[in-house]
Amino acid sequence: MHRYQILVEYASLPKFVGWQKQSKGKSIQKEIEKILTKLLKQKTIIYAAGRTDKSVAALGQSAHFDTNFKIKEINKFIKSLNFFLNPKKISIINIYKKNKKFHARYSAKERVYKYFIINRLANPVLEYERAWHIRKKLDIKLLKEGAKKLVGTHDFSTMRGKNCYSKSPIKKIKRITIKNAYK
Repeated sequence: MHRYQILVEYASLPKFVGWQKQSKGKSIQKEIEKILTKLLKQKTIIYAAGRTDKSVAALGQSAHFDTNFKIKEINKFIKSLNFFLNPKKISIINIYKKNKKFHARYSAKERVYKYFIINRLANPVLEYERAWHIRKKLDIKLLKEGAKKLVGTHDFSTMRGKNCYSKSPIKKIKRITIKNAYK
């Protein structure tokens, strides 16, 4: 059995219900598994470092899968995957051979999140459905002060879902950067 890590980029536009397979709707996971199963000619399940919600994009989501076959030409395999996935706004950035101890979720050392707020009167066109649009002028200085309070190690018990399988609600936020892109 061979284990491979994949790095995935996607634009989870409203046509997707998010990363995780669900009984109703298309998911990023389901679309990738469908193509992997087709190319590897065996049922293939992928496990992700985390899940994203509807309308959330990813720049380098880590996931892994196991297969009976050794992938000999990684670049050719990536091109084949992307031939089918790119029209769905999903792209496999890279594939790495891993040992059986690697697990995309449990081996992850950190996660990086980016949130975009378009703070102007006009509706966004290019970043439509990828950013939060707020017309009222935001106080950037106040946002930065508030963000400082989140940096550090905190107990996020109140933010956990009832089916959360994380070992601990204690998480560390290394940094929060707030910048005004229009200045």
